[in-house]
Amino acid sequence: MRRTKSLWERMENHAIYHTKSRRKKPKITPSASQVSTFDYVGGLLQAKWNRLRKTR
Repeated sequence: MRRTKSLWERMENHAIYHTKSRRKKPKITPSASQVSTFDYVGGLLQAKWNRLRKTR
């Protein structure tokens, strides 16, 4: 014999497993020229040249 679920159990299961998507409009992917990258090596090289400049 199956146990009937209470109204609270039904609502709780629905809230956990049947969530709505937050964004219906798809995100557009930027082209390669629009993506900005972080130049990690450039910052290190700049620090190296600054140190060399200070010691001279």
